[in-house]
Amino acid sequence: MESQGDDTQIEFRVYESSPPASGTPAYQTSINFNRDSPLFIRNVLNTNPQLTNENFVASGNLNQGENLYWLGETFEQDVKQWNNGSFSEKSLLLLLPLQANSDPTKKKSDYKMNFAYAKTGYFYSQDLSDMTGSYDPDKMTKLFRVAALDGGRWTQDKFKVSIKDIKAGTSDSDPYGSFSVVLRAASDTDNVVQVVEQFSNVNLNPASENYIARVIGDTYYEFDYVDGRVLRQYGQYTNKSKYIRVDMNPDVDQGLMDARLLPFGVSGPLRFKEVNYTTGSTIAANRLVDGSGSSPGPNAPVDCTSPPDGIWMGDTNVPLSGLRMKFPSITTRKSASDGGLSDPTDAYFGLQTTQGSDSLKFDQGFGDYLWRLPADIAQEDTLGEFTDDWVAYSWTNSLDDVVTTGSNTAYHVWNARKDGISATAIGSWKTILEDGYDRITAPLYGGFDGLDIKEAEPFRNNFLSVGDNLDTANYAFNSIKRAIDTVKDPEFVECNVMTIPGVTNNSLTQHLLNTCEDRADALAIIDLPDVYTPFTDSTEDFYERNQTSLATCITNLTERQLNTSYGCTYYPWVQILDTISNNLLWVPPSVVALGTLASSEAKSEVWFAPAGFNRGGLTEGAAGWPVTNITRRLTSKDRDKLYEVNVNPIATFPSEGIVVFGQKTLQITRSALDRINVRRLLIYIKKQVSRIASGILFDQNVQVTWNRFLGEVQPFLASIQARLGLSEWKVILDDTTTTPDLIDQNIMYAKIFLKPARAIEFIAVDFVITRTGASFDD
Repeated sequence: MESQGDDTQIEFRVYESSPPASGTPAYQTSINFNRDSPLFIRNVLNTNPQLTNENFVASGNLNQGENLYWLGETFEQDVKQWNNGSFSEKSLLLLLPLQANSDPTKKKSDYKMNFAYAKTGYFYSQDLSDMTGSYDPDKMTKLFRVAALDGGRWTQDKFKVSIKDIKAGTSDSDPYGSFSVVLRAASDTDNVVQVVEQFSNVNLNPASENYIARVIGDTYYEFDYVDGRVLRQYGQYTNKSKYIRVDMNPDVDQGLMDARLLPFGVSGPLRFKEVNYTTGSTIAANRLVDGSGSSPGPNAPVDCTSPPDGIWMGDTNVPLSGLRMKFPSITTRKSASDGGLSDPTDAYFGLQTTQGSDSLKFDQGFGDYLWRLPADIAQEDTLGEFTDDWVAYSWTNSLDDVVTTGSNTAYHVWNARKDGISATAIGSWKTILEDGYDRITAPLYGGFDGLDIKEAEPFRNNFLSVGDNLDTANYAFNSIKRAIDTVKDPEFVECNVMTIPGVTNNSLTQHLLNTCEDRADALAIIDLPDVYTPFTDSTEDFYERNQTSLATCITNLTERQLNTSYGCTYYPWVQILDTISNNLLWVPPSVVALGTLASSEAKSEVWFAPAGFNRGGLTEGAAGWPVTNITRRLTSKDRDKLYEVNVNPIATFPSEGIVVFGQKTLQITRSALDRINVRRLLIYIKKQVSRIASGILFDQNVQVTWNRFLGEVQPFLASIQARLGLSEWKVILDDTTTTPDLIDQNIMYAKIFLKPARAIEFIAVDFVITRTGASFDD
């Protein structure tokens, strides 16, 4: 295939297997690389992997050619730069196979791997030596890198990181310089910078209040499977940023680096090395070729005696000798005047996210350059090192390689310092800063969600039960269970309500209930199966997915014999209006239940029932979103059947609209705790009394200390009574509760008696008909 210009149509063909020269493709269309054309590759080919999922896409749609595959990544900007700014020169296109290689000696291409945080490359130092001829940016001192707080691809697609205002130390007594760290919108330009966060005048002095790790934060968490399935916290400084943290070189943290060092450069994302073919054979036009012989070795670029399996070459015979396979690299700034900057010193060298040096438009393919490499490719270690012979950094970019000119501008030139022509080679490392060029930008890359991108709902219920040993063999099951385990310690995560919306797997909902009961300070809201099947679990239409039996739902819940006041559930699913996208969405009842609990507490108190027309009116906005419909309209008898098995109905009334019409917990045993408002009242009291008790912990176990405790607890309970949470209460703390024997055991024992105020759930009114002459005073 070849292109003779930006608008030239290219025939794109997909074959199910190796075709003969005259083979018939399974699908073909025309594409080009002109972003303004209807035939632009992203406009023509499917870019949504979910459209290939047979679990919720009807087979008729799957068989449509445009949905056979999806366009994973495109690198038209890199190809355009490779061809000197356009597609006017002949471009040979290569298509790699869409499956992992079965040969164990070759690298596999699957992405079955763990969640990962996005990070920048390491920001490294200036060259302090005078040996410019041997300058190698890879040998400069690595100082720190910036990492995303939230994992996955979102942060790397939305933001980029800049260093600016780099200043040298002012004296020998204060050798540490300073700089600013700026988190920017990925789509902005150096002409109009969109600052998301900025941390000014930070430094690399670990004893300083402006030490970069102290100012931004370096805390992160890792899950420990070995020691009790808990989160482990690492880092020394609390995160102050909403989005990022820093990874410091340990030697910087310990003050072992030269105090003059400053961030001067940064490494770009990892990519595969270039491959040079050395065989003399020729590949025929339009043929898939089978590779044989040795795999690429460790040289850079890699020399290969044969092509990988399945490369489809162009429409002419191609000799392999001298052919190169070049992997794409994200754009960097070449000139300080690129983009028409009026002041060249406003330029940030390093990453450039526009469509070219003469453009201010955002490159829509930006995120494709930042993908994490496949599972079998070694990733970077904690100091940005890697041992895989296939990969290298796509670029390293340093102010040490910036050349200044008399025309009041500057250029980044590879090996400029090594060749003795850069500003720092001609002068000193301070020269480039004195010239005003003190800015550099880097992308975050390598983030991975750890999810199947073909799934509209990666945690769909009909996948959560697939396979044996779900804890280890089912990523979705394991991920949800791990998420619940991360919040099992009440001293680590503060909360009073937990839910996993839409997850109906009995094992997982039971695990959530057990976790809340073990914590004894949180209420679990669970969703039930056999209520409604979302589109992500079925190819059927809405009518078929909504044909569930109320009797089946009730029977299955009854058989589970749930008996806990630390959980509750609701019925049925509801439709809400997404006020951001203006779309109507079907959501599980736990979503609106959670919103109702929050709005009820905000309107009144935590001990008022989150139900009824005053606090549970979903049509009136009690859930936080406008609720417009429900999947099943409940009759009065339906509501009674649900309430008998402790399911809270969501009902519809002609005048009042959609209402949460119950507030039962899942406790079967009759007591005050079978109501949500009472359970939440006791959770609230327990938390507050525990905080009061912690204030006297390790004090003397004497009457004075007891009086302090009583002096705080009694007014607190009186306040709740005055606000209608309690009808009566009593606190006993004296020598009848804390006996001499308990004192010898270092225990203070208090008893708190509570009578919760009950909510009205049934109203009885008698009407008596009297004769006309009767008096109501009788």
